[in-house]
Amino acid sequence: METSLFISIAYPVDMGLYVISLVTQLLKWTGSSRFVALCAVLVNGALLAVMAVSSHHLPVFNLFESLMLSTFVLGGLGVFSRPEKGCPWDARAWVWLLVLLLMGITLFFPGQASSYRPDSTFLWVVLFHGLRCLALGTGLFAVAHFMLFRFGSRALEKSLFLMGRNYLLVTTILFLCSEYAGMVWCQAGWGDFWHWSGTFFQSALIILCLMFAFHIPGKSRLSENTRSISGIVAVLIMLAVKIGKGLWMV
Repeated sequence: METSLFISIAYPVDMGLYVISLVTQLLKWTGSSRFVALCAVLVNGALLAVMAVSSHHLPVFNLFESLMLSTFVLGGLGVFSRPEKGCPWDARAWVWLLVLLLMGITLFFPGQASSYRPDSTFLWVVLFHGLRCLALGTGLFAVAHFMLFRFGSRALEKSLFLMGRNYLLVTTILFLCSEYAGMVWCQAGWGDFWHWSGTFFQSALIILCLMFAFHIPGKSRLSENTRSISGIVAVLIMLAVKIGKGLWMV
């Protein structure tokens, strides 16, 4: 009961802080925006810690706790990112928008930690789910830079594209590590690696989009646009898959 009460208070406070972060960022109150965002990330972390303690496992399973973990990663990256000087729209504004998107999605799902299961502390299960949460958070941070690259300042477009590409590379590594953990989980649980299925197809689609984003030839504006779009699509598919699984579990 105490955990539910804490979540019911901390969650709207956290969302309100992120809204203030976005508004102050748009008003170019950079220092205030970063301070408020830091407070929001700390509240977010406290929320995750309380859920972890109450459920006796890491908050990586149901949609609410896993998206809050992705929000924590995305918000933390936003707080400690450097502002783009001379750019009328900062990448952190996109970050706070994406954070609010994730929190808006969680409004439609029970705001509570997942119940304890026998495999909730099994290393490969935790790694599979946890690495996917981290991949989504870093992927959305890459999306923020790709969005600014496509609609922001022309003078900074090269650095923005490179920043987005670098974080998309981190996303790809985390996602592939998650897939490996999933294969080991299947091997340990069912005696065989997983075979072709709907879940495997979703993962293959995400990986193909990610590989497409890195292997489009050329350095022209058109090729970079195509790569950025492919990266954005890959991360959005990742988010859509997570929402779909969350709906199935409700």
